Amino acid sequence: MSVRRLLALHDSAAFGGHERILLDLLPAALDGATFDELAFYVPEANRRLQDALAALGSPRLRVETWPFEKRRAEPYLHPFRRRYAAAVRAIVAREAPRLMLLVQGRIEHLAVPARVLPRDLPVASFLPMAHRLTDMGRSGAIGDRVRRRLYRRPDLFIVPDPAVAAQVAAAGGTAPVRVAANVVAPVTAGRAEARAALDLPADAQVALFLGRLDTGQKGVDLLLAAIARDADALAGTTFLFVGDGPAAPDVAAAKAAHPAIDIRHIGWSDRPDLAIAAADVLLMPSRWEGLPLAMLEAMTARVPLLASPIDVFAAYLPPANLADFAAVRLSQAIALATAPEARAVYDARAAQVLAPRTLAASRAAFAAALAEAAR
Repeated sequence: MSVRRLLALHDSAAFGGHERILLDLLPAALDGATFDELAFYVPEANRRLQDALAALGSPRLRVETWPFEKRRAEPYLHPFRRRYAAAVRAIVAREAPRLMLLVQGRIEHLAVPARVLPRDLPVASFLPMAHRLTDMGRSGAIGDRVRRRLYRRPDLFIVPDPAVAAQVAAAGGTAPVRVAANVVAPVTAGRAEARAALDLPADAQVALFLGRLDTGQKGVDLLLAAIARDADALAGTTFLFVGDGPAAPDVAAAKAAHPAIDIRHIGWSDRPDLAIAAADVLLMPSRWEGLPLAMLEAMTARVPLLASPIDVFAAYLPPANLADFAAVRLSQAIALATAPEARAVYDARAAQVLAPRTLAASRAAFAAALAEAAR
């Protein structure tokens, strides 16, 4: 009797919210009746994901490593990655999967497998966002057209929110889209405990940035410019940056340029809940997002957000919690978002957003989507 195998591929050295959610959902596939085994291929450089998969402790999970990662200009250059393509063909022949699961941070991830997988092999894409380049304010004349072909390969998409389902359709996806909602564990750490653990002043106003430090998607450049514009009024605020990324030197430069402002960077942490519990406000100046875990985690702790007015934040947050970081006077926007009246509105909205989200429901949706794709 042949093994009913789910073959998952991943091509990034990064470990973030998308990987965290997948780890929460995978027990539904490992414990269900659709598959006998999950073979998961992870880049050699992604030790965090390898260790986290091993920690699941399932006898039905086999973790393999491979040397392939997404490169710059992948949507355009992937046809020339012949060694990668040959490796994918060999893996598929050896594993004989019932279903392929492409774990894609964006559609250009795993572009090589998407191109060379047999057409009769069912493919599911686990995708956190599907913005077109034009949605990001870039020229999409060529890039969106190239990506449209990639969106047409999966036979089913699994996404975290109905808004992402709409993005998939707009970007060129024609396959069914199923939603397995992002779910987070409640932040339970107390404020005093968290501040002591992070060596933060007990009585300071703490504004938190939590996530990858980059000047593209995450908008670290917008936040640092907003701090610089309003430096005098922000002298009593502690800005805590938690995360790694290419904009880390920019944060260090801002700290040096504004010694009167308490700017701290503590790098990546496996306890983001402590940073959230310690904060008075979570700053999210992103230019685009899927459905950020940090937003949901802040909601569980009733820590107010101040976020850019992009689609996902406008859908989930009250007006007082939205700000254009390119023009805002940051001290005033933080004061508005943390005022008692705004807090009451935000708390009510957070309760409404979180109420229907349960891990059991999301796991069931994930398992059902995989079973549908494998038929």
